Amino acid sequence: MTGLLEIRERLREIVGKYEIYFVAGVKFALGLAAFFLISSQMGYMKKLTHPAVALLLALVCTFLPINVMVLLACILILLHLSALSLEACGIGLCLFLLLFFLYGKFASKNGYLVILTPILCFFNIPQVIPVASGLMREPISYLASVCGAVSYFYMKGVKINIMNFTSVEEAEGMAKFAAALKVLTENKEMYLLTAAFLVTALVVYFIRRQSVNYAWRIGLFMGNLVQIVILLTGYVLLGMPENIPWVIAGSLISIVISLILEFFFYNLDYSRIERVQFEDDEYYYFVKAVPKVYVARKDKRVKQITPRKKTTVNRRKLAEELDIDQDLLD
Repeated sequence: MTGLLEIRERLREIVGKYEIYFVAGVKFALGLAAFFLISSQMGYMKKLTHPAVALLLALVCTFLPINVMVLLACILILLHLSALSLEACGIGLCLFLLLFFLYGKFASKNGYLVILTPILCFFNIPQVIPVASGLMREPISYLASVCGAVSYFYMKGVKINIMNFTSVEEAEGMAKFAAALKVLTENKEMYLLTAAFLVTALVVYFIRRQSVNYAWRIGLFMGNLVQIVILLTGYVLLGMPENIPWVIAGSLISIVISLILEFFFYNLDYSRIERVQFEDDEYYYFVKAVPKVYVARKDKRVKQITPRKKTTVNRRKLAEELDIDQDLLD
């Protein structure tokens, strides 16, 4: 355990020292994954499917705020939709405007969740998001994850129902609008996932805010348990049993990632709890203090010891200095 703590402190030191480069690397990786995901899921405008486009956009987002990446991702989605169907693009534009209003008004500091949620949805492990946000963020961050989830399911729904948007007859314009609306209104899996996100995030948040011992660990296990129950029940009722293995696998991954977050951000030593009581003019305060587990990194210093050089002493000079006969030194 001590070795792991030393590694943690070393990683913290490295990240703190090179924070600018670390944040830039994370933004580049997220941007690259997000833009490649959009191109692979949509790809209706062939010119934008070239890998250089995703690479260039990711490089641009590396040096800009995370919300710029969110905006560019929405623009890229709308451009692809416009090449497929103006009706689908119009519904997508209205959807993004609504989501941007909610996101900008209440959860504008959670841009990473907006980008990360559709990426994890693509890999069928979105269960990580509500548990991690419940541990690390406030409940309002739920809106950011919902924005990412709804965007992903709209892209996925359009792709599944692409035949409804490929007609070239103008008379079928209203049918395309109706098809685009159905992608949102009749997507029961999206509603199930967003409901599971809400309940899970609230359960984790309220438990980890309690003063009980191991609050984070109890919260993450309870949150994942609640999420598994909701998703398994929902997929069975929706007749989608093929998603059950992914629910279990995603929940296991969520538990592992949550434990890693706890180790790095909330590793406490409950064997040394202190309870403090003090007062001021208006209140008495009863404080429960739990120290963090901290191990100072060992600095290894190698001290070189130079052997003493042998020196030869001239007997004549030594005798003169001591003012004695030289024969006495034999």
